[in-house]
Amino acid sequence: MANIFEMLNKLRNIVKDRIVQIVSHWDTDGITSAALVYHLIRDYAKKIYTKTKGKPFLVEKEDINEDAELLVAIDIIPSNKIKKEIIYIDHHPSNVSCKLKIHDENAKSASLLIYEKILEKEQKENPYFIFLTILGFVGDNGKINDLPIELKELANEKIPDLMKIRKLNGREFYEIERFAPLLNSGKRHNWSGDIPLELLKCIDSHEPLTVGYHPLAVHLYNYKNALKHYYFSQVDLVTVGFLDYAIISCDKNIQGVLAARYMKERPIMVMNKYNGEIIGSLRVPENFDFA
Repeated sequence: MANIFEMLNKLRNIVKDRIVQIVSHWDTDGITSAALVYHLIRDYAKKIYTKTKGKPFLVEKEDINEDAELLVAIDIIPSNKIKKEIIYIDHHPSNVSCKLKIHDENAKSASLLIYEKILEKEQKENPYFIFLTILGFVGDNGKINDLPIELKELANEKIPDLMKIRKLNGREFYEIERFAPLLNSGKRHNWSGDIPLELLKCIDSHEPLTVGYHPLAVHLYNYKNALKHYYFSQVDLVTVGFLDYAIISCDKNIQGVLAARYMKERPIMVMNKYNGEIIGSLRVPENFDFA
């Protein structure tokens, strides 16, 4: 891997004056990571298309615009059938041949991988980039107290209002954690993270999202409100061996939320029958031992 201080230049040199397709996972980590890369290369690429997906967890040929010369796959694995040049940025393993691979399986989120492996010093102090990095990190189930010390200190300095600790129903949380579910409302409401990604692409500070005055942010808040009653859907759990499972039929992507809500001492899988498919979400208690 190139020296960390050369990685950004290498990335920009590859995309320079070319038509680029960014495809990312549709969750908060994928969306914020794609936004980070978009802002890093937007002044260098000739044109940039963006797309999010999660079903399936694979970038396929059909996901890439015909005139795109280069794929940047972020927080999602590219198919080995893609013949275009590929830049792969992720903490998931992949054996696909790449023009550039920025990868670390030990990274706790794709956004943190980008922050540590691509951003240079000045960008690491950018309040918006700090916001995107931490939001992606907590969106991938990261804990604020597990952030690198330098990043957490910078966040306390650059975005102090979002690092305040709140209390609700006896639970403490950081203010910034409230916005990960908001970005996820896109994939849950209409099976796509494209709207939250478009929002993050066209702003350069967190306020249009966190205060909610950007029109696309209003869309997300409306999605979140519309989803609330789905999150409290009753499901009939069945226990088989060490596993609980439930089957639902819903046009919203809520199986993961319900799995998290109903998880107790055993792993749980919620399967959603939707549009001729079955989409499952598995949750495992933190201290559960499969052995």
